[in-house]
Amino acid sequence: MMFEPRIVGFLCNWCSYTGADTAGIARLKYPANLRAVRVPCSGRVSPELIMRAFDQGADGVLVLGCHIGECHYDNGNHRTAKRLPALQALLSFAGLEPERLRLDWVSASEGERFARIVNEFTEAVRALGPVNWRLSGDRYSVFRNQYSEISDKSIVSIDPSSLNTEYWTLITGQIRAKARELLEMGQVECVIGYEKGTRGRTRPAFIYHPAEVERLVWDGECTHNLTTYLREKLNQKSTAASSSAAGSSSSSTAERTSVVAVVVKPCDSRAINILLGEHQFTRDQVHAIGVVCPGVVPVSSSQYTVVGDPSSSVSRPLPSLQPRCLACTERVPVVYDTLIGTPEQIVIPESGSSSLQGEIARLQAASPAERMEFWLSQFDRCLRCYACRQACPLCNCPTCLYERDDSLWVGMGIGVDEKRTFHLGRAYHLAGRCIGCDECERVCPVDIPISLLNRLLAQEVERAFSHRAGYAVTPTPFVTVLAGEEALS
Repeated sequence: MMFEPRIVGFLCNWCSYTGADTAGIARLKYPANLRAVRVPCSGRVSPELIMRAFDQGADGVLVLGCHIGECHYDNGNHRTAKRLPALQALLSFAGLEPERLRLDWVSASEGERFARIVNEFTEAVRALGPVNWRLSGDRYSVFRNQYSEISDKSIVSIDPSSLNTEYWTLITGQIRAKARELLEMGQVECVIGYEKGTRGRTRPAFIYHPAEVERLVWDGECTHNLTTYLREKLNQKSTAASSSAAGSSSSSTAERTSVVAVVVKPCDSRAINILLGEHQFTRDQVHAIGVVCPGVVPVSSSQYTVVGDPSSSVSRPLPSLQPRCLACTERVPVVYDTLIGTPEQIVIPESGSSSLQGEIARLQAASPAERMEFWLSQFDRCLRCYACRQACPLCNCPTCLYERDDSLWVGMGIGVDEKRTFHLGRAYHLAGRCIGCDECERVCPVDIPISLLNRLLAQEVERAFSHRAGYAVTPTPFVTVLAGEEALS
C-alpha cells in the first residue's frame, strides 16, 4: 500500500488561502493530503507551531504567504522569508530532512501555482517516507541509553607562562581603582564584577560602597557573563529612582541612580549592543569596564594561584582554556567606557582553532537518522532545570514561553520530544542574537552541547545576512525588512 503523507499547510488568509479557493473553483486537482490552517499572515507562523505540527505527526509542513511586496501587513512575509530558512537549517541539523519544510508564495489569483506546489511537495514528502521526528515508546527505549558524547571538547593543557598571573594581579588593581573612583564620585550606584567566594571559586560580585572594592578580583575563572544582571539591576535602580524623584521632585536623582558599572570581557561586551538594540536600557545607564582578556579556563578544572595569595600555588594541575576562548579571535571588548589592559600585556597560547566548527561540520555530514540519534540522546538527559535560560543575558522575556502555565500547546512535559522543542525553540529565539559566550552550555548540569545549536544558527545568519551579533547596535535581521541583496530562500 502506498504511503500517504500527512501535510500541514499554514496558508496566509489574504493570498494563499484565497489561492486555494481559486484552485477549487477552477477544478484543479491536488492531493487531499493537505490539512490547511488559515493564518492572518505568514509572519504569524512561529517556529513553535511548526515543531508542534511535526510532534503531532505531520510528515511535512508547507508555509505559503503573499509574494514579497504584496503583504497586507506591509512586511510580515519579509520576516517569514528570513526566519523560515534558518528554522529549516536548525531542524535539519537536529535530524529532520530539510525537504519536509517548504516556504513559498502564492497570490489570490494563482490557483494553478497553488495546486502545482501542493503536488510537488506531497510527492517529495511521499518519497521520503514517514517522518521519524516524534519518538515512540519503542524507539525511546532504544535511544535512551545511547548517549553520543562530543568526542573532543578542545580542552588543551597550556604552559604555566601563559597563565598571565601577573596580568591578573595588575588588572585586579586597576579594576578596584576604577570601581572606587566611580562609586566615590557618585557616577554609578553599583559595580558588577567578580570576587572570590567562600570556597575559593570566582563568582559575581555586586559592590555598592567604595570600601567594598577590595573584594573585586580578575583571574582565569572570570567566566560568568555579568551583563546577565544589567536589566534586573537597572530596573531596580530605575524603580527606586522614580520613587525618590516623586518625593523630591528632582529628575537629576532619577538619572543618577539608574547607572550601573559592569566588568565585561570581549564576548560579554557584545551583549550590551544587543540589549541596546532591543531598547532594554540606554547607553548612558551602563558604564562598561572592558578588560583585555587572554581567555578563561573551565571552572571545573581550574586550579591555579589565587590572586594576592602566593602561598596557594602548590603542585596543582595545569588549567586549560575553554573551547569558546580557543575559537575567539578578539581580545579587546567591542563596547567599553573604560579599557583596562592592552593586548601587548597578555600571553595568548597558540591553541589553534576550536573543534566547535569541526563538530558542526561532522554532524552536518552525518545522515539525518544519525543526527537525530545524536540529539535525542543529548536532549534525553535534559532536566528542564532552565539553567541555560537563567545564565543567558539575552533570554530576557519577562515570562519564558516554555515556563508559562497556559502554554500547553508548546509542551511543558519532561518527555524527550518536549525537551527537544524547548532546546530548538530557545536556540531559534537566539538566532541573530547569540554572542557565543557559551554560558548556557557551561552551566548545563548534564553537559548538553547547546553551543553547537547556537553556533550553527550564527553561521546561517552570517551567511544569509552578513550579520554578526553584537558588533553594532542593530536588531536581529529576523525583525527587519528584506534588503535588495538578501536571498528569499
